[in-house]
Amino acid sequence: MTSGGSSSGRLPTWKERENNKRRERRRRRVIAAKIYAGLRAMGNYKLPKHCDNNEVLKALCSEAGWIVEEDGTTYRKVS
Repeated sequence: MTSGGSSSGRLPTWKERENNKRRERRRRRVIAAKIYAGLRAMGNYKLPKHCDNNEVLKALCSEAGWIVEEDGTTYRKVS
């Protein structure tokens, strides 16, 4: 048992880190695809098969009452 509170876990190898990156990237893509499929099916959105995630999010934010600037700054519309 170590004292001092520091963990002595091993560092992942380069190959493990690359595999983790690929796995996470794929997981994010799958989640986004499910969201877009749901929007197409239940939200009556006419989204292209391969749509740009950022553009879709901007459109959804503006529809929900948020302003998204070109640099990505997002804030609520003031009435």
